[in-house]
Amino acid sequence: MRLQVTYIQLLCALFYFNNANAQATPDYQCRVERIDTASTAPSSSRKYQEEEHVGKQFTVERRTGLMAGVLKNSYATKPIVIDHGSTENSFKVISTMRRDEGAGLGSSIYALTINEFEQSPKKSFIFLRNDFVYFGYCEHF
Repeated sequence: MRLQVTYIQLLCALFYFNNANAQATPDYQCRVERIDTASTAPSSSRKYQEEEHVGKQFTVERRTGLMAGVLKNSYATKPIVIDHGSTENSFKVISTMRRDEGAGLGSSIYALTINEFEQSPKKSFIFLRNDFVYFGYCEHF
């Protein structure tokens, strides 16, 4: 019985320190450098996306994964942080929206990966929004 209590206390401490570490990490400010799409054919939609996003910035709240600015990942649902990132792993957050959760126009998938493990102050990122892919870099702020 005593061993079980100690084990539970150890688990609680690990969860607490892991959560405290995630909350203590700085957020990101990111800049979109280029865009690509699944389609190989040129389109007005791609041109519009480039004009509206390339060179623009957004922020990422590292604790929640919430993106704000020119790119967003939360409209009607909350993002889920898969990995807060470290010197060995990238920061990863996903968000989905089914047709019945949004404006009724269709479902959406959002996935952001920031290479936190990169030694440079600028960490490269890739963001997937349905069939559009955004590339750029992020910095802590």
